[in-house]
This record gives sequence, structure tokens and C-alpha cells, in this order.
Amino acid sequence: MMLHAMTIVPLLLAGLLVLESAAPALAGQPSQQRRESASVELIGVNHHGRERRAQRFDADRLRSLVIQVGWRTLVGIHTQRLELITPDGSVYQTLTQPVESVTGTAVVETRLPVAGTWITQYDLHGRWTVNVYLDDAVKPVTSAGFTIAK
Repeated sequence: MMLHAMTIVPLLLAGLLVLESAAPALAGQPSQQRRESASVELIGVNHHGRERRAQRFDADRLRSLVIQVGWRTLVGIHTQRLELITPDGSVYQTLTQPVESVTGTAVVETRLPVAGTWITQYDLHGRWTVNVYLDDAVKPVTSAGFTIAK
């Protein structure tokens, strides 16, 4: 039994040394992909500058739409990308902005003009989608739907 224990101890020590020497190489690689958390608020601004939080807006009363993204678990310097999808599924516009946080929370506001744009000129009414991406991600962190009604 003593001989068996003397064989196992050196093997365990050798295994620990291998793991310890590999730690610096693995330190630069994330062990798990961190999933950031964000929420989207939609704020309609009418022709008099009055703001209203909602998910449905009348095109004839809407001067612009403020898309407010609240990040809850974001640390460091990043790039936020918004992808606006029209009711027919086409990409209307992609907007990027820097976002930075030390505390983990950040709010980014993006203004989308509506009055006098293609939205009203070409009757792009119906259910829209905004997809929120972080950095070079191909999968959105979050999405939100809203309606621009005639």
C-alpha cells in the first residue's frame, strides 16, 4: 500500500505543476463567455418636444424616436450597435455608438428622426424591431419591438 501511495503523490504533484504552468496561457482566454444584460426603452418626441414612453406611436405626431439602452452588467469600453428593422424585415439603419462603464451600468440614447424621413415619405408603418448588439457580436444582446402607426 505504501508503494502505491508513493506512486500517486508524484503523479499528483506533476499534474499540479502542469496546470500551474498553463494558468498564464489560459488567463487571457475567458473560461466562460460573459452575457451582458441590457434593456430598451422607447421614447417618442412629438413636434412640440414633448416626450412619451411607449411602444406604439402615431407617425403624424412623431418628430423623432429616442431609443434608450440601459446596460446592467457592462464593464469597460465597448461599442453598441443598433439595427433597426422595418415592418417588412429589411434593415432600415444601423447605428453605432461607444459605450463605457466602470460601475457596470450605462445608458446610451440614440435619436432616430421620423418626421420628414423615408419612414413618413414611404409609409413605413407597422411593427418595427430594434436589435441591440455589443462590439462585434452576431447575436443581439436584446431586442425590442415598437409600432409606428399611420
